[in-house]
Amino acid sequence: MTHIRMSFFLIIFIKKPFLFKNIVSDIELSWKDISEIYERADVSDPSFKLMNSHEVPKSEYLESYLNLGRVEYRYIKPVIYDYMRNGATLVYNRIRNEPFISNISREIANFAQAQVITSGYAAFSAKPSYRCHWDTRDVFAVQLKGRKRWILKEPTFELPLYMQQTKDMPDAEEPEKVYLDVVLEEGDILYVPRGWWHNPIPMGEETFHLAVGTFAPTGFDYINWLVQKAPNIVDGRHNLHGFQESKKSLDRFGKEFASLMSDESTYEQFMADYIGQHRVDSPISLGTLSDEKIVQLELTQKIRLNVNFLYQFSNDFVVVNGNKINLDEMSQKLINYINRNQACTVSDVLSIFSKYPKNKLHELLFQLALNDVLELISVSDGVVIGSEKNNATLNMV
Repeated sequence: MTHIRMSFFLIIFIKKPFLFKNIVSDIELSWKDISEIYERADVSDPSFKLMNSHEVPKSEYLESYLNLGRVEYRYIKPVIYDYMRNGATLVYNRIRNEPFISNISREIANFAQAQVITSGYAAFSAKPSYRCHWDTRDVFAVQLKGRKRWILKEPTFELPLYMQQTKDMPDAEEPEKVYLDVVLEEGDILYVPRGWWHNPIPMGEETFHLAVGTFAPTGFDYINWLVQKAPNIVDGRHNLHGFQESKKSLDRFGKEFASLMSDESTYEQFMADYIGQHRVDSPISLGTLSDEKIVQLELTQKIRLNVNFLYQFSNDFVVVNGNKINLDEMSQKLINYINRNQACTVSDVLSIFSKYPKNKLHELLFQLALNDVLELISVSDGVVIGSEKNNATLNMV
C-alpha cells in the first residue's frame, strides 16, 4: 500500500474524491454479525441514532428498566423494526472493540496517518438517512453489505472545521451540478474529502457501510495550542487602550507570536502533545502478557505497532500510544520496520535484524508488547485492505 499512499497524498488528498474498487477482501459479515454489533452498542449514548430523514427521539425506541438495582437501557425492538421497515437507518457512531471493524479502522488510520472515528449505517430501504451535506472530516466509506448509491458535489466552503458544519451555515446552498454519481458495492471504499457535498442513498435493498472519519491536526489546532504559550510574550500582557496607543505593542506581539509559530522546536512540542493524546485500541492479551512464566514472544506471533501516525522527532524519540520512546540505532530501525510492515511476525524481525543479538531483540519486543506499544494479533487478523490476493486496483474518479 506504500505506493498507493504516496500517489493518494500527492494527487488526491483533500482535492477530490477517490474510489478504491474492490479493495476490501475476506468480508465474511452476516446480518447476525451486524446485529450482534448493534446489540453490544451503548444505545443510550447521544451519538447513537435512529434516522428517518430526521433524528427519531430516543424515547420512542429506547426503554429504561431497573436490573437488580441498576438502571439499564435496551431497544424497544418492535419500534426499531417498524421504523426500519419503513425506511429508517440505524446509525452506530464511535464503534469500538469490534475486532473485524476495528481492523478495518486501524488500516485506514494507518493509511491516512490520522486518528479515526468509525460509524456504522444499516438500512433496508431507499430513503436517505440525512439530507445532502458536507462533513468536517475526511471520510472513507467502506461498503461491507449490499450496495449504496453516493451522489457527490463540489465544495462551496473549502476545508471546513468542526464548528463549520452544513447546519451551522444557513446561507450554504447545495450546488446543482453533480460531480460523481456512483454505486458502492461490497468491498469498495470511497474517499470523500471534508467539505464535499454528499448524499448516501440506500437502494431499496439491504445495506451496511462504515464511515471512517479521519482527524489530522490543522493549523487551527496549532494556533489553539500556541495560545497557551502567548502569556510568555511580554507585549501580549500589555493593557489595551486606544488602537493608536496600543499599535506598537500589538505589532511587536504579533511578530513574536509569528516567530514562535514558525519555530521548528515549538512545532515539535505541539506534535508531541498532539500525538501524545492519541490512543489506539488493541485487544488485551492476558494469555501471553499476564503469565509470569512467559518472557518472550513466540516466533510465529504476529505483531503490529499501536500507532496511526509515526512522527520522527529531531531529537530521536517517537510517541506511540501515549508512550515516549527514546531511540537508539537498533530500536529506531526496529520501530520503523514494524510500522512499515504491519502484521509481521517475530521471526520476520529476527531475520531482518540478524546482526543484532537475538536475546536483546526478544527482550525489546516483549517489553514493547507489555507497554502496549505493540499489539499481538492472531493469525486470523491482519491486512484486509489492499490484499495482494485480490489484486485490488484503484480507480480515480
